Amino acid sequence: MISKLYGFIRDGVIIKFALEIAFLVLVWSYFAFFWLPAHGAVIGPVGGFFIAIIPFVLPFLLWQLLVHMWFDYFWTKRYHETEYCVLEIKLPEEIHQSPYAAELMLRGIYQTGEVDTPVHALWGVTKPWFSLEIVSTEGRVHFYIWTRRRYKELVESQVYAHYPTVQVVEVPDYTLSVPYDPAVVDVWGIEQALQKPDPYPILTYVEIGLDKQDMKEEYKHDPLNSLLEFLGSLKEGEHVWTQFIIRAHSKSGCPYAAEDHHIHKAIPLEEWAKVEVGKIQAKVTDEHGKVNYMALTHGDKTDIEAIQTKLNKQAFDIGIRTIYIAKKASSKTTRRASIPSSFRSFEHGSEGRGLNGLKPVFWIGPFNFKWHDFMNIRRHMLWKRFYDAYVTRQYFYPPHKHRHIVLNSEEIATMYHFPGKVAQTPTLERLPSKRAEAPSNLPT
Repeated sequence: MISKLYGFIRDGVIIKFALEIAFLVLVWSYFAFFWLPAHGAVIGPVGGFFIAIIPFVLPFLLWQLLVHMWFDYFWTKRYHETEYCVLEIKLPEEIHQSPYAAELMLRGIYQTGEVDTPVHALWGVTKPWFSLEIVSTEGRVHFYIWTRRRYKELVESQVYAHYPTVQVVEVPDYTLSVPYDPAVVDVWGIEQALQKPDPYPILTYVEIGLDKQDMKEEYKHDPLNSLLEFLGSLKEGEHVWTQFIIRAHSKSGCPYAAEDHHIHKAIPLEEWAKVEVGKIQAKVTDEHGKVNYMALTHGDKTDIEAIQTKLNKQAFDIGIRTIYIAKKASSKTTRRASIPSSFRSFEHGSEGRGLNGLKPVFWIGPFNFKWHDFMNIRRHMLWKRFYDAYVTRQYFYPPHKHRHIVLNSEEIATMYHFPGKVAQTPTLERLPSKRAEAPSNLPT
């Protein structure tokens, strides 16, 4: 409760509510200076009771707020003291590796270190995270990986290990070339959530046969193509940036599992999976607690198998964010509908049908009345926060801590891998010739 109260205060009180500061001040002033004195005799005993318990309650509340402020300060301080870099992955004309290569790459950068003891966390040390990015700059499509500089060699070695024909080049951060200026550009974006609980997997490359090395390019159907084709359709003055921010799954639990009335607390993905399987089995459980597995439908059996299979691979906490930023003369509202549509190729069925899929999480609105957003003040404030969250690649810690989901390496590799010729997007920039081999001086 205290955490929610602090977040409510920290995020600006009125950000998500259709109330303006002037209105809040007016209501509070009336209550404090007119209503309270006029009704003092009525609420006297009640007011006296609350005043009497303040010495006992206030220290606890202040301590909780202090703890949250402490972590906010040191997390932010540690972030700004750390060096980061952006690596561009330049693709050759031909890539013969399946998305399984990307999955092996993800396993190689799976990092659980740095936070060795609670004392480390106390001073702002965080588990390392990486940002896998697919970017369209006026229709030219690029692949990037953002990382802490200390992990640069690790990322390079893992990319070359599984994609030896690509080139990995450190480049300036592309986001700095398009600063946020509401007078010049329009900004819009979404994040992604899951349609069903996290233990249910989304569509993966294994299910559609992309793991088979002998499959000809003309017979492949890569779900990533939907996103790449959309990115390649942008025109001059338009930019779409997509990031998959990942870190090793926290064994302390999935915080959003607590929203399930069967759970009420944060639990690891493995335990959450057991709860979901139990819900399915409850359909065919008799009064003595015996499960009649023969009575399970084909769909229920498929769900149980898929949930259990998801646990066989490394789990990542992940946040998915896409931002559309364009010059006002070039901005098109039709792009906004295309962004969530591009991610539908990764789902089994729409709106919870099938196993699982992604669904958009919209940041603001709707503002139904003019006083909900006077002179677009709140709109600009929210989009500036969204832009800053993207540029800083923040998702798991304040000041841009958002609701993340849990996917395994196979699911993430389906959404982020380096495509072969099956991707015919003409603006997907590729090298004119293949690399002979990876650099010989990479660390081992």
